[in-house]
Amino acid sequence: MTCRDRSSKFKAVGTKLCCKGRLAPLGISMRRFVFVHGPLSTLLLFSMSLWAFGQGTPDHLSISSKKVKISGVNVHFVEAGKGPPILFLHGLGGSWRDWSANLPAFAATYRVMAMDFPGFGESDKPEVQYSIEWLTDVVEKFLQEQEIDRVNLVGHSMGGVVALNVASRPQSRVKKLVITDAVGIGDKSEFLAYAMSKKIMGADTEWESVESFLKNQLRAMADDLIEQQKPQTARDLFESLKMPITGKPLLPMTPKVQMTASIIDFDIRPKLASIRQPTLILWGAKDPVASPQDASFLQTKIHSSTLILFPDSGHSPMMEHPSLFNQELGKFLQAGE
Repeated sequence: MTCRDRSSKFKAVGTKLCCKGRLAPLGISMRRFVFVHGPLSTLLLFSMSLWAFGQGTPDHLSISSKKVKISGVNVHFVEAGKGPPILFLHGLGGSWRDWSANLPAFAATYRVMAMDFPGFGESDKPEVQYSIEWLTDVVEKFLQEQEIDRVNLVGHSMGGVVALNVASRPQSRVKKLVITDAVGIGDKSEFLAYAMSKKIMGADTEWESVESFLKNQLRAMADDLIEQQKPQTARDLFESLKMPITGKPLLPMTPKVQMTASIIDFDIRPKLASIRQPTLILWGAKDPVASPQDASFLQTKIHSSTLILFPDSGHSPMMEHPSLFNQELGKFLQAGE
C-alpha cells in the first residue's frame, strides 16, 4: 500500500469514526489526530488514555455508606456483613460501585468493604500529590483505623497496583491477595497504545490494518512520552505542558491525570518477589487495557500465586462475568480456612 493509498484509507476511517461520535467528545478530527506533533500530541495521547479507563457502574446495591477521616481526608466506603474482612479497591475512573455485583455474594460470611479512593467517587478530593505510594498509605491507614489486623485484599486495575504495593510492604496486613487486570505492569508504551487504539476503533473492528497503523502511531507517541523524556517524570512533563500564546496549563492536574502519571512512573516489578501471601490472579483474556502477558508475568514473579484467565472477559471480569468471578474468588478465600 502506497503512502497516498494509506492516507486515503485512513481519512475514510476518520470520517466513519467522527460520524459515529467516537472522537467528538475530544473535539478533534482524525486529520488533526494523525499529523499533530509535540505537546498537542502528548495531550491527545493522555486524553485517550484517560478515556480508555472509564467504567460504567451499576447503582442498585443497598449497603451501608460510611466515611472515615484519614490524615484529614474524608474517605468514603461501604460495608456489610460480619466475619473475616475483605477490602475491594477500584480502578482509575471507577468507584466502589465497580464491585456492586460482588459484594452481596460474600456479605453472608464475610465483612465486605469497598472504598472510594481519595479523589474518586464520594471521597474528598484534596489538593495533594496523588500517587500509587500515597494511595497505598491511605489503604494502610484505613485498615489501622478500622482495627483490621489481617485482610483479604482485592484490587482491580489501578487498585490492583495499589494492592500489590500494600502486600509487598514489610509487616503487611494482607492475608490473601487477589489481583484482577492490574494496569501498567509491563510495557507501558504498548499498554497505552493498545488501550487507546481499541477504544477508538472498537473491540470488534473490521478495519484491522487501520487499527494496526493507528496503534503504531500511538506507540510512537507513547515512546516519546515515556522513554525520550526521561529522566523527567511523566508528572513533571504533564505539568510543564502549556497552551500556546496563553501559557495556561495544557493538562489540569486532576486526580485522574496525576494517577495516570503515577502509573507510568511507578514500577511494581522489583517488589513482586517480596509478596509471600497466597495470591490469586484473575484476568480477562480479552483485556484491551492490561495485557494477559502481564498476568503471566505476575504469576511467575509472585511466589505463591495462581492465575485464572476468563476467556470471554475484557478489562473488568468482576462486572462482565460476576458469577464466575465470585465463584473463583470464593474458592480461593475458603481454601485452607
